[in-house]
Amino acid sequence: MYFFYFFPIGLDINVRKRANITYFLTLFMIICFLFFKYAPFGRWWNFYAMIFDPSNPSIKTAITHAFLHAGFIHLAVNILYLVVFGRVIEDRFGPLRFYLIFVFSSIAGAYTHKFLTEIFAPQNIYAGVIGASGATSGLLGAFLVRFYYSRIRIAYWVFMPFQGVNRAGKVYVTSILAILLWFVLQLSRSFLQFGISGINVAYSVHLGSFAAGVIMAFLFGAHGEARAERHLSKARMYFEKSNWFASQGEYINYLHERPEDFDAHLQAARTFLCTKDRLQARALYRRAIELAIKQRRRDWAEEAFLEAMRQLGDFVLPEDLHLNLAYGMERALKFNGAVKAYRRFLEMYPQSTETPFVHLRLANILESRFSRKEEALKLYRNLIENYPDDPWVDFAKAEIVRLNSVTA
Repeated sequence: MYFFYFFPIGLDINVRKRANITYFLTLFMIICFLFFKYAPFGRWWNFYAMIFDPSNPSIKTAITHAFLHAGFIHLAVNILYLVVFGRVIEDRFGPLRFYLIFVFSSIAGAYTHKFLTEIFAPQNIYAGVIGASGATSGLLGAFLVRFYYSRIRIAYWVFMPFQGVNRAGKVYVTSILAILLWFVLQLSRSFLQFGISGINVAYSVHLGSFAAGVIMAFLFGAHGEARAERHLSKARMYFEKSNWFASQGEYINYLHERPEDFDAHLQAARTFLCTKDRLQARALYRRAIELAIKQRRRDWAEEAFLEAMRQLGDFVLPEDLHLNLAYGMERALKFNGAVKAYRRFLEMYPQSTETPFVHLRLANILESRFSRKEEALKLYRNLIENYPDDPWVDFAKAEIVRLNSVTA
């Protein structure tokens, strides 16, 4: 007697966007399951009509059967696969293409089961099929094409009672190996169910759906996208191992193919800091900030800006961009960040026409937000002394009088 089970519980891939379609499908499956289990018939519904019948198939039921499940474990396992793989598929493929893979994989799996049952087990042709395992198998096939270079974290259990083996654990496995093992298990179980056992689990659905997911991923150009992101994955792996130069090379290769990825520019800058190449790190930080602003991700731009100033004592952006971020942080009540940005501007751009006004903004924050009146007074005096012809001098003098009177 021998049992081997494993389930995916995580990936080494970053998800950048909220997977709304994945979560909607998950919620819809739960709702359908509860109705199917506790109230399958009603005045306006009949959930048994959603079951796929191989003896009388239809495209409609080839889709709807994916939202019905036989029990809580059946539901939980399919939701696990959907959430683990669906989020990254939706993130990289986009919501529409993700949903198309889900739907067409469900259809392909249902009809694959119908044809194989007609050939190898016609006595079971009247057994209905339910469950999202076909659709999730399609996502697994698309995942293999798009993320063949990645790793899957699996939880496993090996039980061999006659040999005294009972082991469980968690481990990262390369995607190709993990999915190949999964595919071999589905294939062997398909042969068994059509050969010496009945059909309790429609493993043939998994095979057809998996193939559909692979085909659709290629049609969507996922393999080309995978080649580019493979460089990014290797760069992160080398970085974790402190292999800075190898990491830099992979980041450069990736950015050559994906020059608009601001987050990769930021990560690459960190690798160049590790090798003390400040010039290259400065250029990468600047490009990351510019791209984040261009893509309207201002919070990310501000975080990258503050990080760059922490890491590089002489880091500064072009005047307009530097002040744009500084003013924005002040308006957003991010006063600590604004103070740092204003101070750096005064250090690096003493001759700018905007420098007197920056004195005023910085002095105002220090006094009103941090109660540092002496520093504010010093800034006002510096403005008067170094920029005597500037229109803001009179305002600075009035502020000095006000602060001195308050102090007195």
